[in-house]
Amino acid sequence: MKNKKQLGKALGAVSSGLFVLTAKFEKREDAVLASWVNQCSFDPPMISVMLATTRPARLLVEASGSFIVNILGKDSETLMKHFFKAPQEGESIFKGLKTKQGLNGAEILTDALGYLECELEGQTPTGDHVLYVGEVVGGNILKGGEPYFHTRSNGFSY
Repeated sequence: MKNKKQLGKALGAVSSGLFVLTAKFEKREDAVLASWVNQCSFDPPMISVMLATTRPARLLVEASGSFIVNILGKDSETLMKHFFKAPQEGESIFKGLKTKQGLNGAEILTDALGYLECELEGQTPTGDHVLYVGEVVGGNILKGGEPYFHTRSNGFSY
């Protein structure tokens, strides 16, 4: 690959939002920060989500056939920081957060800007991530505000 440094800067300039994907299967639940989320269909409404192959949440998405995308706002710094670190052993990842149950028991973060409830329509491995496509079957705006978005200094890492 020629000019990897320059290519990394160009890839990093692709802006993305910031979201928390939640999923639950049986008694297991998880959440993960996600930035590669996009609408990919108007009718029916669908979104695409990329999760790293190493993320345990993706196994819950696959097992349950559903997930929720919680949309973070510019003022969601507390929510964002909460998901920067793993919970302590035996502790819920949602400890200390305001939540309510959504589709198939997955958690909706009530301090998020909004949320989308999705039924899994398809998945495809893509390098070090898996692409998931979900049909949006529910959702709402929970509070006013602007969605969070960002760019990276290097498109080869988070």
